[in-house]
Amino acid sequence: ETSYPGVIHSIDDFYTTNQNLVVLETTNRIYNRSLFANIEAQGSVPYFIRIMVANKLSSSGDTWVDLFSKYNSGTYNNQWMVVDYKKFTPFLEVDAGTLWVLEQMPGFVVSKDMSTVLKTGNKAWTSYNLPYFQEVRDLDNITAQINEYGPFFEHDSCPRANIFNRDLYKVVDVNSTVQLMRYNDFQNDPYAKANCTPLGYSAENAISARCDLNPLNTTCKIAAEGARCHGATDLKVVNGQMVANMLLLAISGPTHEQQPAFDWGEQENTACKNYRHEGHPKRFEFTPILVNI
Repeated sequence: ETSYPGVIHSIDDFYTTNQNLVVLETTNRIYNRSLFANIEAQGSVPYFIRIMVANKLSSSGDTWVDLFSKYNSGTYNNQWMVVDYKKFTPFLEVDAGTLWVLEQMPGFVVSKDMSTVLKTGNKAWTSYNLPYFQEVRDLDNITAQINEYGPFFEHDSCPRANIFNRDLYKVVDVNSTVQLMRYNDFQNDPYAKANCTPLGYSAENAISARCDLNPLNTTCKIAAEGARCHGATDLKVVNGQMVANMLLLAISGPTHEQQPAFDWGEQENTACKNYRHEGHPKRFEFTPILVNI
């Protein structure tokens, strides 16, 4: 589990369990605000307790999604991915039950064995903070977002989906995984184009977002593509060998592979200028470390 001092659960939700399950999520925003009427305290269990219970009691992906689905609180609504490394052997056929995907909305949970995705196309499951299942898309009025704002809200054709589809073939080992997951060349990547002025592109539209690099005077049709103190703040990577040995490769801090390292002393003209940062290092220019979980 990756977490923070004084916190009993992960918050950033990346877990490796002693049953060789890897559990992670990306958060889905609620656009249909009427769904909040489905949130009731009585008869529900907070999401972080359901995560911990599912992690501790599950030895398979189907058990995990079944336990997590019970007593849905409708809070912190995510797309969850559960990978069972007991079912995975490199270079052999992917078994059913290797990958389960679950999406939660207030009052609704859907899950499915998505292992077949690992056998076709790019042989990968990628996630973008956008719902995959049509039932969730319908509930959350995603089609209306797409009609108004374009493919930024479309699971299969948002900027990150396009970049992954283009570049996944480059991933052949842990190092190339790190390079892709830290990728942000927004000034030159055609998929970073955005309806924004003055630049016409956005540092949001990358695998590893760096919205602090968007100029303060940026105006965008989609607010998320503008200047914000927001972006990817770290990276965690595992493979089968790491999972078996309870190891994790991690990098702290925003990406600096194609961009300047984030430095709190250089934020006077960025969206991060008024943010407190007690306890932080001044400059985030770290290399990967191997961590015992």
